[in-house]
Amino acid sequence: MPRSQRAKDEVKNTILGFFALNMAITFFSFEVSAQPMAEQRGDIEEILELSQVEEITSGMSQSLIARVFSLAGDLSLDEENQIRSAISNGFILEDLQSDIVDFMSIESEGDLVRTVLEGLRSGATSEIRRITNAHTPRQSIEEYAADFELSMLSSERLDLVSRWVAAQSAGDFYIILNEAEREIAYELLRALRGNAPDFIPLSRSEYEREHENQTAMAVLSVLYRFEAVSSELLREAISERESESGQWYIESYTFGISEALWLAGQRVARRLAGLVG
Repeated sequence: MPRSQRAKDEVKNTILGFFALNMAITFFSFEVSAQPMAEQRGDIEEILELSQVEEITSGMSQSLIARVFSLAGDLSLDEENQIRSAISNGFILEDLQSDIVDFMSIESEGDLVRTVLEGLRSGATSEIRRITNAHTPRQSIEEYAADFELSMLSSERLDLVSRWVAAQSAGDFYIILNEAEREIAYELLRALRGNAPDFIPLSRSEYEREHENQTAMAVLSVLYRFEAVSSELLREAISERESESGQWYIESYTFGISEALWLAGQRVARRLAGLVG
């Protein structure tokens, strides 16, 4: 079974099962567009550029190295060098992006790609990106968090920001990638030593607790970053994200990155196994 399908079948049954506790992501049937594959890939690449995906993928290798080191606890210098070398060679940014594009291309239907791209180019989310990039907050995020009082906010503003965070699946995004990285770390240690402990995914209660924490952090972050964004513009952006194309983008982007992480992990595991063998 292809990994993309395995990711959907296995990961959705666990992590996306919890998605339903907080939001409903419903997909409808679309007519398949006649957009050429090469053109579609180019559009997806532009989507990833506008989404600043490199801010996520560029830190994957160092994060995974640190996690494997922490999990092992007692690596020799030779083992540390093997892990650093294997992960550095397995996590090439161009390969990661190509794998994300592959996944999103397979998962796309109809005019989803073009609709999302047009929104990122000139829609409300594009205008928000322009405003936040130009805005200089009066405080640091740490100062803002220290001074933050929920009572100072209007209920309307808080509801809007909470809707935006839910439409972005912000809490779930972090958990999905974190769980994928955790699982890969166990697999890499097993490839290196052959005796790593079994990976144990988050329990339902652990997931719910982590989701609540991550969502709360995301709400605070958005309140801070969107200080100069009007409520009217935020409503328009929420409509874009809550639409069929917007939810396709959020899910395919999230699982595309997770897929790329998994594939890179497999490349590293094979390399480590070859070194040991």
